Formats: sequence, C-alpha cells, structure tokens
Amino acid sequence: MQALPQALFIVMLELTIGSFVSLYLLDLRGDTSRGFVKFQGILYLVFSVLTLLAMNSFATPDIVRGDGLDETWLRAQGPLVLLFTLLLVPWNMLLFGDRQPGVKKVKGERLPVTPRARARFVAGALTALVGLAALFAVGMAYRTLADAHLGGAFVVLAFVAGGVALGGVMTAMLLGHWYLNTPTASGKPLEFVTALLVGALVAELAFSLLIGPSTAHLNPNAQLLPPGTTIETTGSGGVKISTQTPAKTPTSRSGQPGQGQQQQPPARQTPLDTTAMVWLQYLMGLIAPGVLAVVALYLTRGRSFQSATGMLYLAVSFIFIGEVLGRGLLLLPIFG
Repeated sequence: MQALPQALFIVMLELTIGSFVSLYLLDLRGDTSRGFVKFQGILYLVFSVLTLLAMNSFATPDIVRGDGLDETWLRAQGPLVLLFTLLLVPWNMLLFGDRQPGVKKVKGERLPVTPRARARFVAGALTALVGLAALFAVGMAYRTLADAHLGGAFVVLAFVAGGVALGGVMTAMLLGHWYLNTPTASGKPLEFVTALLVGALVAELAFSLLIGPSTAHLNPNAQLLPPGTTIETTGSGGVKISTQTPAKTPTSRSGQPGQGQQQQPPARQTPLDTTAMVWLQYLMGLIAPGVLAVVALYLTRGRSFQSATGMLYLAVSFIFIGEVLGRGLLLLPIFG
C-alpha cells in the first residue's frame, strides 16, 4: 500500500500527458469538432493541476530520496511537469481565441490556416514535447528499479507507451460520447485515436515483456537488523530498538524439544504471489483492452458509435487498473 501513492502520481502523469498528445494530434488533423477540442483542453488543464499536486505530495526528490532512483533525472521531474502545466494555459487561450471552425475542409477544399491557429499549433507542439520530456525524465529516474536489460531502456519506453495508451483511450472514450450529440459527424477522428490506442497497447505489451526483473537497491544509510528485532516508539518521540538473544533449550534424545519447550510456528507465506499480479497486469491491463480497442475500431468504421463508446469505456477501466498494477509492481522492491 505504501507504493500506491507514488504509483498513482506516475499514472496521473501518463494520463495527463498522453491525453494532451492525442488531443493535439486531433487538433492538427482539423476534422474534429471545435467544441470537443475546447472542452478537452480545459479538462486536461485540470488533470495537469491534479498531477502537479500529486507530485508535490508523493513524489518530490525529498520524499523519494534514498529509494534507489536516479536522482539526476529526478531533479528534472518537477520543472518539466510545472512547465507543461503552465504551457497549457496559453494553448487554451489561443484555442478559445480562434473562431475558425475545427473542420478545415469545406466541399473538398482546404481552408487557409489563420495566424492564430498557426500559433496554437506551435504552442501545442512545444507543450507536447515538454510533456513527453517530463514522462521521459520520470522513466529515466525510475528505470534503475528494473535495469536488467539495456540499462532499463524498456522501462522508459513502457512509460511513454503507457502514457499514449492511457491518454489515447481517455480521449477516444470522451470523443465517442461526443458523437452521441453529433451522430452525423465524421468518424475519422475516432478511428484515428482508436488506432493510436491499439498501437500504443501493442508497444507497451512488448516493452513490458522485455523489461526484465525488478531489482531492489540498498539504501546507503540503512543498517541491517538481526532477526527478532523489535522497534518501538516511546512517549517522548524516541525510538527503542531491542533484540532478543535466543536461549538454548534442552532437547530429548530423539532430537525433539524437551518438556516445556515450545515449537516455533511455521513461517507464513503470502497467499497471492506477485506472479499472479504480473499476469493480471498483462491480461487485464494490456491484452483485454487491446481486444476491446480493436472491436471499437471495427464498430467505428461501421458508424456504430454508441457500441464503440461502450467498448472504449471498458478499456479505460482496464488500462487504468493495469497501469496502477504495473507501476506498483515496479515500485514493489522499494516498499516490499
């Protein structure tokens, strides 16, 4: 449970950055409802503020120092996340100030891009790059927890792919709901973002399989304690550490404990191995939503937007749970 807050910050970062990247790509295409882009722009600004608060509460360098992370990259986390949040403000201002419709083609002819729209595209590109840089920096900081293969490169790639998958499914699901109000709109935007989702899930599955085992790094300030050590807090705020010295007890000739000697209770084992959690991450967080996304893509091409939205709604839940499991398992060596 101690790893959950830190894992939640990583998942929130993936959700926020991946959602904006997918929205920015839809804005570049120019065939999405302008009202949808405006609504999502404000929503993802709220997501970024929540992510910033989660970072300051659970994942600052002072909080996670000594956990075996790469502190060089960890120091870049805060400025990049803050800059990403700040850049969303001018991008939204440029979006709301541009009165040009979202569709840039009228009767087959492409409308000229206004200077304000061009400025918005440049600001959006900068915001997306800063967001991806923030996700890359966080992945580089946490890659040391599973650096078995290629120095943890697959951890970084899984972070980026997971962000695109989680953000893409959120944008696709909300876009599917938007079609309920505009059923005659083109289905191409939903096809595009759903195809992006499928590609991201396939990539994340491959990277997750290639990550390798997680590794627990020793804290340089930690001290090993002998078995049987108890740690108690005193009323004055101090800590009392005591270690019992086992006493030898007589045994019978048969090697069994003598009279009055108590046998040691058997060691307890956890009923659920982490292997089961790993399989749950793969099946529930990657494979199942991948199948749902493929079905949603097929339904979208048949203009069954309501059914496709239902598939995407389920995929959002599965991917979110899978990301929390994946990041929690990565952090398990620290807190386990």
